[in-house]
Amino acid sequence: MSKQTTEEGFAFTVIEEDGQDVTIEISESDYERERAAGIDEDSLLKPGRYKMKRGGFLARHPELKIKERKSA
Repeated sequence: MSKQTTEEGFAFTVIEEDGQDVTIEISESDYERERAAGIDEDSLLKPGRYKMKRGGFLARHPELKIKERKSA
């Protein structure tokens, strides 16, 4: 497990990662710290575990992928 912080300061712990799927955990203390910093409660993930898929945006929108350039 590793603690992560984004540029904006959002903190979470990576529980499991396999390159494509990642499970993160938001602790009660992380959640409360964000609320105390003035982040709107509707913008926060509630304490708990969340399973997410990495790179899911381009998988859902293949038309946005950049075409490979062929070197001359």
